[in-house]
Amino acid sequence: MVQSKSPSIITINLPLAAIRWPLLFLIALLAIVGAWFAERWYVGNVIAEYAPSAEEGGIYMASLGARWAPADPFTHWRLGSLEEENFSAENLANAVREYELAVTLSPHDYRYWMELGRGLDATGDTGDAEKALRRAVELAPAYSHPRWYFGNMLLREGRLNEAFEQLRPAARNDDAMRPQVFSLAWQAFDKDVDAIVRVVCPSSLERIQFANYLISADAFDEAMRVWISISPAERKEQRALGEQLQQTLLDKKQFRRSLDVMRDLAPAAARLPVAEQFWNGGFEDAALTPGVKPFGWTIDSRPQVHVDIDKRPHGGQNSLRFVFRVPNKSDANQVSQTIAVEPATAYRFECYARTENLNSAGTPVITIRDAADNTTLASSQPLPTGTNDWQRMTFDFKTRPKSEGIILSFSRAACEEAQLCPIFGTVWYDDFNLQRISSPTR
Repeated sequence: MVQSKSPSIITINLPLAAIRWPLLFLIALLAIVGAWFAERWYVGNVIAEYAPSAEEGGIYMASLGARWAPADPFTHWRLGSLEEENFSAENLANAVREYELAVTLSPHDYRYWMELGRGLDATGDTGDAEKALRRAVELAPAYSHPRWYFGNMLLREGRLNEAFEQLRPAARNDDAMRPQVFSLAWQAFDKDVDAIVRVVCPSSLERIQFANYLISADAFDEAMRVWISISPAERKEQRALGEQLQQTLLDKKQFRRSLDVMRDLAPAAARLPVAEQFWNGGFEDAALTPGVKPFGWTIDSRPQVHVDIDKRPHGGQNSLRFVFRVPNKSDANQVSQTIAVEPATAYRFECYARTENLNSAGTPVITIRDAADNTTLASSQPLPTGTNDWQRMTFDFKTRPKSEGIILSFSRAACEEAQLCPIFGTVWYDDFNLQRISSPTR
């Protein structure tokens, strides 16, 4: 019906039913079209994500995904990464093109800029590669991988200082990259420790980490040079890393250097072990297992062999006592100490022992072993049975040419195969001493 109150205005009133169905149809059509495009996007994304390797036809699958979801940056990145697997000029160019599409579609995602930079670098376009990688670093300054790739590119161009400005933060943020960065520096600076410390390791934390790396590379003298360059106050601040350095040296059988680091970290060096001497050899310090392992006494007291400090000494006030109640030939080493020594050097070992009601076919002996391979260097005579007053025990031995440590341990003389070989009684030891009797032979 048409109504009008003015000759110039025409008003048309349509019933609601007349427009309802066309409107609903339009909404449904838009929903179907939207769902279709969303489904295409999803399917294209999935096809690209699960495309196999390039050798197994992955490029075709990823291309299909990119066609189905052309506005999805992921599909182009995936296609580019597969193109890059077939290393050729044509494939690299295709990969760069796909990375450029990904960057255009998602300009604030550092990953696509990083891949574009890597691809451009592979094609030899270092100028644009630098721009892309620099942009990736700007977008994700705390992430390691953009800095790693950017730093490596700068390193290949010989821009060492700029390269390590990127590689240092990469190593700081990712522990797995740290050895690789130090390895690059070791090669780039031709093993010039001073130059590496100046450019790559300006902080005490980085210098100790570098020293740890040098130890892993068997560059022990260089590692100690770096360690010595760190002030005592800075060493204390980085105590945990210093203790790691000490343990790494120990694992490499560098006993003297490990002991030096221990003493550098300790608050009271006078109470710590020193090279070529037993720590607490007279047992005057009743704390037999202090925090100086492995250079202090290591003692494992058990019910059948009780080990403790006793007030019946040879000299001083204390001695070490073993109380044996062992019904068989068990020979578990329960007491030992590691001593840092000079290689290829002759030493004389000395201690004192007494016994009370000692009864066994296999009485205690003292053994000196090489700390590097655990081979025996020398042993004492077995203690006499019965009750005996203090008597001196001594023997000479020579360390191996490349060995820096020995281990003193207590064991038993061998028994016959068929014997049960029990041992009962009490033994005291005191006044352990080590004396060098020849200079090292080189």
